Amino acid sequence: MKPVNFDQKLSKYFDISINFNSRQIALFRATGYNGAGSLIRDGHDFLFNLFIPKSDDITALKPFFQLVDIEEKARYYFYSEKIQDPYLSGFLGDLDSITGLVISYAGIESGKLKLQGFMHTNSETDFSNLLSKYNYMQVNIEKLTFKPSMGFYDFMKNMGIPLKSITISLPMSEFSQYQIIKVLKGTNTVIQYVDNITKGGKFRIILYSDSNLGEVEGIKVISDTDHIYETSIDESILVLFASNVIKNNITSNFTFMYESEDKLLLNFIVPEFMAKEYFRLIVDTEIDLKNFEWVTLESYGDLDNFERLFNQ
Repeated sequence: MKPVNFDQKLSKYFDISINFNSRQIALFRATGYNGAGSLIRDGHDFLFNLFIPKSDDITALKPFFQLVDIEEKARYYFYSEKIQDPYLSGFLGDLDSITGLVISYAGIESGKLKLQGFMHTNSETDFSNLLSKYNYMQVNIEKLTFKPSMGFYDFMKNMGIPLKSITISLPMSEFSQYQIIKVLKGTNTVIQYVDNITKGGKFRIILYSDSNLGEVEGIKVISDTDHIYETSIDESILVLFASNVIKNNITSNFTFMYESEDKLLLNFIVPEFMAKEYFRLIVDTEIDLKNFEWVTLESYGDLDNFERLFNQ
């Protein structure tokens, strides 16, 4: 069964630039460094993680590493900072809570916190109410762009970051007791892990389907017309991969799951400089599962090689 065409199901795109004040971010602003990161929820707090590829020109930035807590990885440097501004933390929490909204990118641009994402048209009112609630002064929003979506695939192609696609598979038969697996098995549905943010040990997912899933227990309707739904999962195997991603401070903004030929496929779209970390994560997950026969590497390649998943 081919994955359902979901590339432009979330038909609205947003781009928010926020003046995020901190001593550490001021260093990146002073050197003019722009880079990709991720948002992590830790209880009621938010962490902003910044990833600095060693392939970038960081001549001006590197002398300042001694002033902040920088961790060196194989192909990049990693920096994490707790967001202290209570208004900004509240704004991020409420933004993440909007049903049918995906935060697809978090990074630093021109010394500002840059958030990009997508939402369904049915989420526009909640998004507008959120902006009114916090207004531009409380969260210091300096720029907001809101327009029709270009789709996930075109967004990824134009991120300015070399991306790789990693697809692994698991045997469907081992997880048939999980409700979400029953949905995948019985319908043409693609699941998207929404973002890096956990809520009580659960991960929020969006389901893009060609079937009516509105009557399935625990599933919220985003749009019955477009067959888009949302729920949270806490099944051990499905959470294990995402939990390991967070534990290892790896970004996982683009993770999709679907069924094909009785196999459960997970497709990770990751920055090229993080690919090595993902392969290590796959091995670590196999160790956690205590079964090296379950996880199979199906494919690894450039994003263009996997256009069929996004543009059926």
